[in-house]
Parts: sequence; C-alpha cells; structure tokens
Amino acid sequence: MYNLEERRRLIIITLAYMKNTITILSLLMLLSSCANIAKGLVAPNQCKKCELYLEDTGEIIETFEGCGSDNIRLEEEAKVAAYGYIKRTGNLNANVRCESWRKDPEVE
Repeated sequence: MYNLEERRRLIIITLAYMKNTITILSLLMLLSSCANIAKGLVAPNQCKKCELYLEDTGEIIETFEGCGSDNIRLEEEAKVAAYGYIKRTGNLNANVRCESWRKDPEVE
C-alpha cells in the first residue's frame, strides 16, 4: 500500500481540496444572497402574485404574493406547494399561474 509519507501527502492534498471546495461553495452562497438583496433594492416596487389553483374547477388553493425582495423565489415556492398538493391529494389538476406588476411608489 502506501508508506507513511505518501499517506501524509495524500491527506494534505485532500484537505487542501476540501478547503477550496468549501471556500467556493461559501462564496457562491454569499453571492446568491447578495443578488437577492440587490434585486429587492433595485426593484422595490416590482410585485408578483402566484396562485395554486385547480384547472378543472378554477378553485384557488393557495396564494403567494410579495413586492421587492419578498417576491424572490415566489414562483418556485408556489410550484413546490403544487407538487406537495398533488402528492398529498392525488389530484393532478393543480397548476400555478403568476402575474407581475409595478406598484406605484406613493401607495403603501
């Protein structure tokens, strides 16, 4: 197998690789968070509303709504809720629809 010196060298290389991987993953998470914050600051009046509804009856099961940084990943959350609804009930007629609009700055 490997002698003691080769094992030490392999451990050092592995630890260096792990350190680089952790650093890169941390940096990506930080940049993703900063992007979400920046999106909320740049477009604070951008609003979005997503509805989880049944296609056959038109019944709205759940509504997701937010403006600025609150609308980040709103559509993804609605789709996850739709998947959970389908899995829970077995009703395949659930769907998601979203609409976006710009809120007037004076209206709060």
